[in-house]
Amino acid sequence: MDFEVCFLPSEATRRPSPVAVLIDVIRASTTIVTLLDRGAPEVVLVRQADLTKLHEIRAKVGSALVCAEDPSGVKAAVADLSPSPAALRDLDLAGQRVIFSTTNGTLAAALLQQAGVEHVLVGCMRNAAAVMTEAVALARRLDRSISLVCAGRHGCQIAAVDDVYCAAALLRHGEALAKSAGIATTLLESARIARAASSVYADTWAAFDESMSAAVVRRIGAPDDVPYCADENVTRCVPLVTFDDGAALVHRAG
Repeated sequence: MDFEVCFLPSEATRRPSPVAVLIDVIRASTTIVTLLDRGAPEVVLVRQADLTKLHEIRAKVGSALVCAEDPSGVKAAVADLSPSPAALRDLDLAGQRVIFSTTNGTLAAALLQQAGVEHVLVGCMRNAAAVMTEAVALARRLDRSISLVCAGRHGCQIAAVDDVYCAAALLRHGEALAKSAGIATTLLESARIARAASSVYADTWAAFDESMSAAVVRRIGAPDDVPYCADENVTRCVPLVTFDDGAALVHRAG
């Protein structure tokens, strides 16, 4: 089983299409996990540019709360909920469908769809072991490789330290799971680069603390998001992205 790290979604070009684990750890992938953990049955991913068509989206998906940010990262004017995962952790969202939009994470999902990637899971530190258990099982069943896809920053155009560190952490889980199942593994060069880059940090907090993503959420008044996103293996929730008639829909896997 091959493992690779895509430092940006545009690098997800392997054929046949891999099992992709989408990572935007501060904050979108962590927020998606949190929304599902708090009871949302479905999260509809919308590119930030498409928020101007919110009335059309609502007409298609029906009743839903909106969780979205503006380009600066603060809660969008049209939103009901902030995309801060720490701010969502105590909400009861049972039965509440959510329309979700961020600068990079939801755009990254759209880019994977455009690239023809069929099997997409959402990963972060909080569900690291769980998402890789699902990824390895799915890749084994389909005889596919695994791509850990980082959303990056600035409209998915610049690699992000926090995403790459998270990808390396997920890689460790995936490699261990595959080996314990007797599956031969190969770390492609990108995976080895990510693993080496992550080794310069003492721990997750040190890596996240130095990231520009953390600097942004602090600047907009959401400092609690950094430690919240850094917590590892605190949930078994694995979001699965499905693409239906141009829409990206997220449910719990299984």
